[in-house]
Amino acid sequence: MLALRQDDGLDRVVSYVQPPAGPGVYEPTSGPTPVGVRLPHVTPLALNSAAQFRPPGPPLLPGREYARDIDEVQRSGRIDGPRTPEQTAIARFWTDHDVAQWNRNLLRLADARRLSAIDTARLLAMAHVAGGDAMIGCFDAKYHYLAWRPVHAIQRADTDGNPNTAPDRAWQPLTTTPNHPEYPSAHACHSAAMVTTLEHLFGAGRTPFTIDSLVTGETRQYRRFRDVITEVNNARIWAGFHFRYSQDDGARLGRQVGRFVARHLFQPTWPTL
Repeated sequence: MLALRQDDGLDRVVSYVQPPAGPGVYEPTSGPTPVGVRLPHVTPLALNSAAQFRPPGPPLLPGREYARDIDEVQRSGRIDGPRTPEQTAIARFWTDHDVAQWNRNLLRLADARRLSAIDTARLLAMAHVAGGDAMIGCFDAKYHYLAWRPVHAIQRADTDGNPNTAPDRAWQPLTTTPNHPEYPSAHACHSAAMVTTLEHLFGAGRTPFTIDSLVTGETRQYRRFRDVITEVNNARIWAGFHFRYSQDDGARLGRQVGRFVARHLFQPTWPTL
């Protein structure tokens, strides 16, 4: 595997060039250099190209969809917003490092299902190939569209040309915004790819599943794998990081990647677990 991936682009040095500032244009939120700039240039593990499932892009700033979604995050994602205690806890729960968080809990699932070492290895390989390619595809889209984060969109809403948005210069998200473009949501891309893999292996019906978070120290329970996607999508809005359309399109990308990996790279050589 090391030889196969020797020249995959992961070690490539890619410079970030900030485009001219303006409505809708991404600007770094913490530090001068955003993260993940090289990911669009990494050779995917399974996809034909990083742009294979590139989503259509954010809605037009003057449109109703944009106004609706900025209003949602402006209200529920602000640091002192009208969230319930549970919503705030869920938002913080999903600020754990998503790759490590998923890996830890995939191992827990394998142990709970008493998988053999071989079946556990296959589960991890399939999930992380899907998750890895989903992140490559996600960051390809992020740096293609370079869409601004809610923190800038809300503070500068008087520049977006939309009569249904209003600026709030003092608006801040619940926690520090990740330092890369907004669209699409990386958590949605990655988690949807993971969930699609798990549904392929275990079925899409009721399958009790738990995930823990090192940030909150909590372990949450889910009746179905797909319930995780719903929660992640809400959590990133309650944290003030993303718009609803970014969550929806990110989850769609993740599902597409997960299905592609299951159909084309990992053949059904074992029964549904």
